[in-house]
Amino acid sequence: MIVVNQDITELKQNEKMIRQALEKEQELGELKSRFVSMASHEFRTPLASILALTETLRIYRLRLPDEQIEQKLGKIKEQVGHLKDVMDDVLQLAQLQARRTEFNPTQFNLDNLCQTILDEFQSQADVTHQLFYTCNDALREVELDKKLMRQLINNLISNAIKYSSSDKTIGVNLTYSDNAFVLTVHDEGIGIPAADLNHLFEPFHRAVNVGTISGTGLGLVIAKESVELHGGTITVESQVGVGTTFTVRIPTVTRGVKNHANNSGD
Repeated sequence: MIVVNQDITELKQNEKMIRQALEKEQELGELKSRFVSMASHEFRTPLASILALTETLRIYRLRLPDEQIEQKLGKIKEQVGHLKDVMDDVLQLAQLQARRTEFNPTQFNLDNLCQTILDEFQSQADVTHQLFYTCNDALREVELDKKLMRQLINNLISNAIKYSSSDKTIGVNLTYSDNAFVLTVHDEGIGIPAADLNHLFEPFHRAVNVGTISGTGLGLVIAKESVELHGGTITVESQVGVGTTFTVRIPTVTRGVKNHANNSGD
């Protein structure tokens, strides 16, 4: 009888490294593909609009009344602003993932911030949704990064509006318990297909049912990075044709928590 022993530990480790490298390469390939898809739409569409408006002004500027000229210049400015927002999202995501974003927790009233953001949305002419806000505990002073929190809340409400018809209700609820606050944003919109839920927080990923609704696929990724920077979590529940609920839970220090209900419908 001849017995041969061979240590294959190193071989197994090499196989594991190769497999991980291949998976990483595949992920990068998919990320590149999603970025190209996003860029081709989010850049090409406004650039085409800017080009058409510029040509119109170049050819007909002497025949157009001042009011129409100002209107077209305003549209150009609007499209440039959209391109700037896309680039800002890309740069901010890179900074958040590299942890180069300045994290500056300060004390502020979270309840007031939520109401202010909702008022800003309600004042926009193109927002005709019914926005309903509740705050079961009036949070006075919390210690968070106000800039990141404003962007987070704004992003979740903006998505709820974007993917809901104008006659639907959007609910925003803020509660505080166990040294953490919980923010939920619920809509009655198109919902997210089950196959997309696992990829929802991946850069440039967009659900298959968004159709022609514009978007970069970065807003939720930035939201998740912001929440995790605060040591919190963000989860989602959704059903196609029924609606979507995002839940954010962040541990925080509060001062002056007053136990009473505060409900306001906008």
